[in-house]
Amino acid sequence: MKIIFIGGRDIHQLGGIENYMYNLATYLKNKGHEPVVFCESDRNQVEYVNGFKIVHNQSIGGRYLCKILLGHKATIQALFKERDAKIYHYNGWGPTMAAWLAAVFGKTILYQSHGLEWKRTKYTSRQQLIMKFMEWLTLKLMKNITAVSQEQTDFFLTEYGKQCVSIPTAVNLPADAYESNILEKFNLEIEDYYLYLGRLVQDKNPDYLIKAFNKSGIEGKKLVIAGSNDADLQYVKYLHELGAQNPNVIFTGAVYGDDKEMLLSKCFAFCLPSTLEGLPITLLEAMSHKRICLASDIPANKEALGDNGVWVKYEDVDDLCDKLLHILKNHKDLEIQKESNYKRVVDNFTWGRVSDLYIKYMKNLTDA
Repeated sequence: MKIIFIGGRDIHQLGGIENYMYNLATYLKNKGHEPVVFCESDRNQVEYVNGFKIVHNQSIGGRYLCKILLGHKATIQALFKERDAKIYHYNGWGPTMAAWLAAVFGKTILYQSHGLEWKRTKYTSRQQLIMKFMEWLTLKLMKNITAVSQEQTDFFLTEYGKQCVSIPTAVNLPADAYESNILEKFNLEIEDYYLYLGRLVQDKNPDYLIKAFNKSGIEGKKLVIAGSNDADLQYVKYLHELGAQNPNVIFTGAVYGDDKEMLLSKCFAFCLPSTLEGLPITLLEAMSHKRICLASDIPANKEALGDNGVWVKYEDVDDLCDKLLHILKNHKDLEIQKESNYKRVVDNFTWGRVSDLYIKYMKNLTDA
């Protein structure tokens, strides 16, 4: 079965949507299907990765107009060059504005939501209103809808009366060893640091985490902040100013590959105090590494962790401070969570399992 994926940025950047498409396409290819991925990029190029085809289309226009225009461009390209494709899978509402074209040619079209984007605090009230309207319009126009979390599925039903299928995001289970010197580079030792890993954006609240760590007075442990954000350098500067108050706060910048896996596998505890998430990949990755996880008590994090988290109120420095100290004082008692976290990932959030769910759903669509 040939499946067209449209939406997302350069697949090599491996953000949320990109990670989903890259891994799902890889597993679909390994199971005998033929995925073709169209993505927004800094160039026009066709390449093959892990045996599947990637079509890069260079960005045009403004941020949101670009996604709509490239959605149409990719759809037209696929209709003419991938004529035997039956399913068109659109990621996000911008590219989905082009789904009508595929429908006119008798293709099965699917919209996948990767989060309630309009809720993010980085947007103005006007932008949030426009984005929520576009979400409503997309759901109104589309029949086949999936989301990466049950929270989104429930929201679409209660808010818009729209049925939706939850097909979660997933992770690959860790390797046995990694080629990385990142611990030596930043003078870190095994389990001597709390870890935040992700984009440095306000919705994920790394500022609250740094404030809480500074307030805690914790000695003998460090706080590692691994991530970047070129789109909001002012906020990143603010984080560094907070970190400068404590020599045990360490910024590594963005980390990938074995460096990322090494940081995750050796941390004392993983911290994700977000206000908003889709289904957090970094949290699933930390769980797969058998780490104790501190997370904000929002639905998406609870969906990932189940009953095994050290829960914290988001945007609450005092509660964060208390929970950091709680992990330090009760670490031995909390170690039972490590195996439970790993088992939860194995049972629910591996790409092998999720790709099987996806294939079953696609088969139901094409057989209907």
